[in-house]
Amino acid sequence: MKSSAIEKRIVKIDQEIQAMNIAKKYLNNHEEIKQVILELNRERQLLVNDLYRDDKASYAIVRDHMESLVEVELDATQQKELLEYIKETFGRQAATDGKTATGLNAWLKKLNVKFNWQTTDNSDWATLIITGFEPFKC
Repeated sequence: MKSSAIEKRIVKIDQEIQAMNIAKKYLNNHEEIKQVILELNRERQLLVNDLYRDDKASYAIVRDHMESLVEVELDATQQKELLEYIKETFGRQAATDGKTATGLNAWLKKLNVKFNWQTTDNSDWATLIITGFEPFKC
């Protein structure tokens, strides 16, 4: 993925911020800690902006592909292929910055895709049916 290093850095910054918030409970230099957290948040925001820079164009490509899948029952293999296509097009694993959810459900929610899951009797893998699209919000 072209943005995997950015994703990893965002997660690392989030962990550093959490650690700093815990440190505030035990240390007296609250102003210094607040300043460090502020700098980390600034760096994080720049990385997030870079991560999402091409999302509108990527969304258009993915939506064109998914329009042919509306009302089609997608089995496990087709779902895996769709997920890989989405990840490759967006160039990252996770749908949302700082999150670890990298599954199809997370991506469909991020892309504001309307969908249903149908349980299948002979399988532990549900069938996906894309029913439509809501406006995409970057």
